[in-house]
Amino acid sequence: MPSAGELIHQHSVNVVDNPEYVSYTDKSWAREYPPMRRYTGYSTVDHEGSFHATFDPAFMPLSNDDQKRMSEPANPPNERFWRLEMEADEEHWWHNEISNIVLAAWARYPAVVQTSHTAPLSGVQISENVDSTYAMYIGNQRVPIAVGEMKRNLIQPIEWQTGKLTEAQQKLARELRGYADKYQCPQIFCWDGQTLLTLQFRARKPEHIREADCPIDCWVIPVGNSTCTLRYALYRVLVQGLRRCQAMVAARPLVIGSLTEHGREVFTGIYVRSVHGVTGGLYWAHPLVEDTVWETEALWHSE
Repeated sequence: MPSAGELIHQHSVNVVDNPEYVSYTDKSWAREYPPMRRYTGYSTVDHEGSFHATFDPAFMPLSNDDQKRMSEPANPPNERFWRLEMEADEEHWWHNEISNIVLAAWARYPAVVQTSHTAPLSGVQISENVDSTYAMYIGNQRVPIAVGEMKRNLIQPIEWQTGKLTEAQQKLARELRGYADKYQCPQIFCWDGQTLLTLQFRARKPEHIREADCPIDCWVIPVGNSTCTLRYALYRVLVQGLRRCQAMVAARPLVIGSLTEHGREVFTGIYVRSVHGVTGGLYWAHPLVEDTVWETEALWHSE
């Protein structure tokens, strides 16, 4: 049986028929959100038209616990023919060909649960539900590590690559910002059957997501002609969301030597620390302190 890591680095091989019908979005509730202007792209196109994506400048690097996840057993999708006629077909393809493979790596370290059309986990009552939520449990609390929306041939990669979004793409941008705000989740993606658009809001607090000047990281990855697989892109998004939740929910007061913390960046996921591969706990190794300083409890029980 192949490992999750092997399959995550492979592209989907099943044949797909994707009609050229293009969807449109203009949700009234999303109009209250500002357009996206201040964002940085981390995907590039070479002279042969191949897309490349780099994650380390904006995401935390992979760590010890990723080796455990990548070593988990996984099964490839069954061989079949796909026709993406409607938005529901896009969602079905995504879960069979991408999400299910990636989630094999998240069975235990820690367990990640994917739900469809789920209301925000904070208990806020809203009428708009995002298409897909990836969440984990920390104690009795379920927190989202990433959310995703499905569309139909809507994303224009060149516009997102160049940073020149037309009105139609700005409407999509407002909607994605809105979902990130409502779910208090800065890691969000959109899949439209041809292109994966991934966004990360560099928000210090949840309410900063809705602000026009909130910096945004952006990746554009097509289903074909890309050196980065959609599965690997989703995996990196989930890891980044995990790091945010570790610090935001599981962290305890930190003391290093005679120094006690007075604040920390917990929502952006930007910090320098190490991950214990056996238990998933975060810890600091300080050059002036001989003992390891633990910042969080274990996320799973060691074997």
